[in-house]
Amino acid sequence: MSKRREFQVREDEGGLRQDLFLVRRLPEYSRNRIKELIENGLVLVSGRHLKPHHPLSPGDLVEVDLPLSPRLSPDPEPIPLDIIYEDESIIVLNKPPGLLVHPVREGQGGTLVNALLFHAGRLSNVGGILRPGIVHRLDRDTSGVMVAAKNDQAHAELTRQFKDRMVGKEYLAVVRGVPPAVHDQITYPLGRTYRRRTRMTVRYLVGREARTEYDVLERFKDFSFLRLVIKTGRTHQIRVHLSRLGCPVLGDKEYGTRSGKGDRVMRAPRQMLHAHRLRFLHPLTREPMEFIAPLPEDMEEILALLRKDKDKR
Repeated sequence: MSKRREFQVREDEGGLRQDLFLVRRLPEYSRNRIKELIENGLVLVSGRHLKPHHPLSPGDLVEVDLPLSPRLSPDPEPIPLDIIYEDESIIVLNKPPGLLVHPVREGQGGTLVNALLFHAGRLSNVGGILRPGIVHRLDRDTSGVMVAAKNDQAHAELTRQFKDRMVGKEYLAVVRGVPPAVHDQITYPLGRTYRRRTRMTVRYLVGREARTEYDVLERFKDFSFLRLVIKTGRTHQIRVHLSRLGCPVLGDKEYGTRSGKGDRVMRAPRQMLHAHRLRFLHPLTREPMEFIAPLPEDMEEILALLRKDKDKR
């Protein structure tokens, strides 16, 4: 069952992206929810299914089929959390590798959201019903420090800081190969691939700006240990940038390479990427805050093995 809403694009709304137009006309729905409706084929623009970013023209008729059945929110689950800091507004935690941040469909469990709901009881609703409290994300197999919002005010302020590039984000990675410089910046623009929308690639003409700074902390024969600071927050940014540089993150099944020596270190259990440090202003007090998540055991073991092999030479 659904309810159809129709909107005519006014002259002053011409050029607006389809998703942003509907956010204005349907303020009770989050932008993520609007995007879901579009991608699920529930929105027609003058009889056509278009991409969320497609610009509208004055006079276009936008028809939206809004499902009447209520969406199911994620269930609280007693999944252990490594809490670094918590107050009435935010939760800062060290996410373990292998944990998905939020459900991608109704009824899915075993995610960080399920764990946060069990721990906190209530989280912000700004990000949509499947993503309560989630201000930013880490890939499933990326470990490290994250911040979640307990209320809408904190969520909105933290989102603003991320959008305005006020948040400091530092990562550590073990990569295959050795970068061409000890310190440099990678600036390839990024966008989604045409055939697989979940995969990112370098897109010179239509890609979005992406900047990753790196420092080589240690060099080994065929591997490196890097410190990375991202100035933008594009999906899979570090992984795509390092892969294009010729130094893919060790254990990265999506953007890594199958070529090279069959070294035992290549049996990394997951991508060796860790969100090490996060800096932001407290959303309520505006106090500068900095949090560090120590290097996880699996990365420590890989580095110990590399150092041992290096000492033998």
